[in-house]
Amino acid sequence: MLVRQRVGILLMILFLPINGPLLRIGIQEIMNKPVPIGEFYFFALCVILFLLGGVMTFTPKLKSPFQE
Repeated sequence: MLVRQRVGILLMILFLPINGPLLRIGIQEIMNKPVPIGEFYFFALCVILFLLGGVMTFTPKLKSPFQE
């Protein structure tokens, strides 16, 4: 398993859309102030990072056409 795939799985687990409220609360606890973006934008950010993790996990290993 490639490092890229492991990072992708970590992103997928961490940024599951159902974990959005927990992440938001955790960030608020760490910063001791409200998160400066709205609920919808935070949800969209979680979905985008989840999809990025999916792409990193399930894309095949790419080979350069210049390598033999």
